[in-house]
Amino acid sequence: MGLNNIQLKPSVVADLYKNSLIETAASVLPEVNGIKYLGSNQKNILVIVSHQSVPFLPDAELSFLTTVLAACKLSIADIGILNLFHIQIKDLQNFVNAEAKNILLFGVEPLSIGLPINFPAYQLQAFDNRAYLHAPALLQIEKDKALKTRLWTSLKAMFRI
Repeated sequence: MGLNNIQLKPSVVADLYKNSLIETAASVLPEVNGIKYLGSNQKNILVIVSHQSVPFLPDAELSFLTTVLAACKLSIADIGILNLFHIQIKDLQNFVNAEAKNILLFGVEPLSIGLPINFPAYQLQAFDNRAYLHAPALLQIEKDKALKTRLWTSLKAMFRI
């Protein structure tokens, strides 16, 4: 057996990559009150995006978001990703009331999700016992170092890193 033919048990691979592997074989997405979301939302963190052409996020944006989460010591299991394009605002509000403590809006303005307040991008905003943060779309942030820095500064404050 040469170096090009090494075979590892799945448990060894999982141990080697425990902070970066994402299970993609899940057949059923979590659902609360009829709203499907990506992730397990174990830490009550909602990420709200808006994409017409995909159920949640394009692969490139999901990859970037995963990197951002890892820097915050979080994973896809800790969050729930909702695509605003595919849900009704009233359903979103019910979901937020039941499932969220921190809400990240990427490419989505606060007023567009029914919030009665508007606030500048990257500013942490407390409202109704939740912390909100809105920023440009993930793809836009990924391409601009200054935007990444602003996002990181806000996320450090939000998650007390």
